Amino acid sequence: MSTIFDVARHAGVSKSTVSRVLNGEKGVKEETRLAVEKAISELGYTPSYLAQGIRTGKTKTIAMVVPEYTNIFYNEMFRGVEDVALESGYMVFVCNTERSRRSEIEYTREILKRNVDGIIYNTYSNTNEMKEYLAELSQKLPVVFTNKIFGEQDNVSYVYTDGFASNRKAVHYLYEKGRYEIGYIRNTSDISVIEDRFEGYCQGLSDCGLPYEEQYVYRVKQTREPDYIKLGQEAAKYYEGLAKPPRAIIAAIDALAIGCVQQLQRDGISVPGDMSVIGFDNIALSSLIQPPLTTISQPIRRIGQKAAEIVIAKIDGKEVKDKIVFEGNLILRETTE
Repeated sequence: MSTIFDVARHAGVSKSTVSRVLNGEKGVKEETRLAVEKAISELGYTPSYLAQGIRTGKTKTIAMVVPEYTNIFYNEMFRGVEDVALESGYMVFVCNTERSRRSEIEYTREILKRNVDGIIYNTYSNTNEMKEYLAELSQKLPVVFTNKIFGEQDNVSYVYTDGFASNRKAVHYLYEKGRYEIGYIRNTSDISVIEDRFEGYCQGLSDCGLPYEEQYVYRVKQTREPDYIKLGQEAAKYYEGLAKPPRAIIAAIDALAIGCVQQLQRDGISVPGDMSVIGFDNIALSSLIQPPLTTISQPIRRIGQKAAEIVIAKIDGKEVKDKIVFEGNLILRETTE
């Protein structure tokens, strides 16, 4: 395996000159840069990012913090992050905090000891303690958040989809279709960052002059490792047991909606004849089930790409638009048509 010293000898330059070429520094003569690049190519030299990190203080690594590995949403986002990171020469480490606010803080402190250059942060918590910690963290290191945890005026970077406006739009759509009794499946209470979706549902009811009925709002049970399909099935059974079930259901995430649709059909309830169902996220599975799920699409992979673009720009000290809010799109499929 060739070393940086071999490259220097082959190109007839000093080791420090090779380092300057590798780091893209200015002030290197064009003919010298070409000689070094030719030597690197001929020797098949691969630079050590560990060694470069010692010299430059950068490790060419990004941490992507997620609350749970099992959520398909984060798999899709990771693909977007990698699209950009690998092209820019960065490796991405995925770190699972297991939905725990306390372990999330402790885990992040351990990540920082590894000298990562930046963090793409997904959290389920928006408590004051967590927000204070994350705000402080973002002032020490390039960090991009992919949830709505901070307001527009806060000095942080973020990329996310407007869940409030999206679900408000979904309620309007159902109302126009003549579905006036609309239920909502809320996620577990520890997942506070998507409660803006529930608030959008409530606002939509108000807009349409529909009453908020407590019996139509179902909160799924909190478990250590949630099976969202099963939790959606349990939600469906709850609605089936009501004296007057709703004519439509909106779920906080697609997996809950998919489980709900499966159980309703299993129990002989027609979807969408007897009950319409709408999810949120537009994960790949939503178009594969029967009937295909109407859902609110957010550009999950694009969110990952933009988050990576922002964090790398911040690492490099470049100016970049670092507050991006995508609009959710209502994708009409057979669970409402």
